[in-house]
Amino acid sequence: MSKSTLAKCLRLAIILFNTGIAYPTPLENHIVRTPAERDAPAGLSINGATLTSKWFEGSDYVQIIEMVLSNSDPVNSFIKADNLTISASSTSFNVIRPAKITRLMAGQKIVAQIGVKKNTEVADGSSCSGTVTATWGDAQIATTDISGICGFGDYEASKTSLNHHWNPDWYNDAKFGIFIHWGIYSVPAFGNVGDKQDYAEWYWLRMTQPEYKSQTYQHHRDTYGEDFEYDSFIPSFTGNAFDAKEWVDLMAAAGAKYIVPVTKHHEGFAIFDVPESTSLRSSIHLGPKRDFLAEIMTAAKTYHPDIRRGTYFSMPEWFNPDYAQYATDCCGGFPGGPPKNPYTGEEVPYTGHVPVDDYVTGLQLPQMETLAYDERYETEIMWCDIGGANNATIMLSKWLNWARDQGRQVTYNNRCGYGSTDHTDTSGGDFITPEYYSIDETLANKWESNRGMDPFSYGYNAGTPDSGYLTAQDIVTTLIDIVSKNGNFLLDVGPMANGTIPEIMQKGLREAGSWIKERGESIYGTRYWQTTSGVGDFRYTISDDAFYIHVLNAPNIPSKGTTTLLVPDAVPFLPNDKIEVLGGSLSGTTVTATKNENGTVEISVDSSLFAADRYAWTFKIIYES
Repeated sequence: MSKSTLAKCLRLAIILFNTGIAYPTPLENHIVRTPAERDAPAGLSINGATLTSKWFEGSDYVQIIEMVLSNSDPVNSFIKADNLTISASSTSFNVIRPAKITRLMAGQKIVAQIGVKKNTEVADGSSCSGTVTATWGDAQIATTDISGICGFGDYEASKTSLNHHWNPDWYNDAKFGIFIHWGIYSVPAFGNVGDKQDYAEWYWLRMTQPEYKSQTYQHHRDTYGEDFEYDSFIPSFTGNAFDAKEWVDLMAAAGAKYIVPVTKHHEGFAIFDVPESTSLRSSIHLGPKRDFLAEIMTAAKTYHPDIRRGTYFSMPEWFNPDYAQYATDCCGGFPGGPPKNPYTGEEVPYTGHVPVDDYVTGLQLPQMETLAYDERYETEIMWCDIGGANNATIMLSKWLNWARDQGRQVTYNNRCGYGSTDHTDTSGGDFITPEYYSIDETLANKWESNRGMDPFSYGYNAGTPDSGYLTAQDIVTTLIDIVSKNGNFLLDVGPMANGTIPEIMQKGLREAGSWIKERGESIYGTRYWQTTSGVGDFRYTISDDAFYIHVLNAPNIPSKGTTTLLVPDAVPFLPNDKIEVLGGSLSGTTVTATKNENGTVEISVDSSLFAADRYAWTFKIIYES
């Protein structure tokens, strides 16, 4: 190489160094790129872009296009400043809100949303198409076609039409709800314990099954006698200590963002004002003569309007005489009635029964419509159970259309009956509902895990020792795990027959709520990280402006010692970012962190940091430009 050529190369190297331009192979390519050109994520892709049925809460029906953005670039990462724009174009709609992207690191994925409004000449519910485009500066770097339904047309009474419905974002944001199982079964309050334990709310069916593991048949005979019918418990379901405000105050203290009281379980006894043409088997007409559901809903609306209100409704009834024509072996057996004394075989009354021509059209449908439209209830979540014979497509399509006209976004689970009875099946509802277990891996489809604070019962089981109930730590770590995988957590309490929620349940809820609310920004309104939910003791959630690392168990650190906490996944952390402790007495403390070549992060921690908090530990990555 000549001296003049060498001098030119050195001058070029100095220029590149001073301007900060990376130029790893100068002999291979002599074109100098601008910073924007250099940092453009060549591996950006747009996946699954869909015109959803959702609109942004509080907007004038601004429809949401949802998609997943992926960055497969092996080198570059980027921060959205003025360079990256994710938008859409169409002859059918106009963009109101481009997608907001803060950061997408190499090898990672995030969910993004664009807000659009259909053009005035386009009818609601019309098929339309367009293009979603990512641009970096003036350069288009990714694009995908999109087609679907513009605006918010009418739902038809068909599975195909209903399957277009998405659960609203307020439900995605809520994360944590409280289930409430309270009915006649709360009087005997028996589900056995140990390896023979069963749902206490299934008492009536189990007392007809001599061979069932809980031995409820034997317990009932020995405790109450063979002539004591199940409906003889009704007068003891008093609710005389029930205070709706105390209940919803407790749910708020627990950090719950929605509630789902059981309005009628499989025993057929309702705690709301069912139409008298359908049944007199309710707390209005029998026992306490009170509309407990209206009291709960009114208290929630009055004192905690931020808490969303749902309703559980059993589609069949075990022993309703009018259900016999639809008898099924599903889910433990729903034979229909009339009921019989399990010891003598004699038929016994189904208290409060009002004969109807058809169970589905004469009882089920009008009772569900009461929950949907009656101003005392106006449920926002129709939490069905069992499925079976139904008019769900009729009920749900009408309800969704009505709610849309009211400016309300409502949702329903996958147990209303028009899809599969499999609780893990994603068809036939807005979200799936596994009970007493959590999904092992992240699901793109919305799901909700539900379970009791009791080790294996939703209804109150008097035999469960205090040591058997979930603790605050159990609740917190379960919630974090579920939320990190795109789930919600619906945690059940089982009040006693007089309306008292056991103190052990209240203690766990209040202590967990203190932790949850202090770290609410890392739970509520976050989204799961598409890349991974985490491994071992690590779980992750993400917001528009930050990334959260949750540690489920404290590492072993010598007293007054320090250690390195290795975050095992390549989280979106850059050298100029800060990592702070979120929650506990050291909340807001900045910790020292180092990024490794493989993208993992090492955080320097000491024993005092973990001693300053409880249950689980949260670190917040604060993005810096």
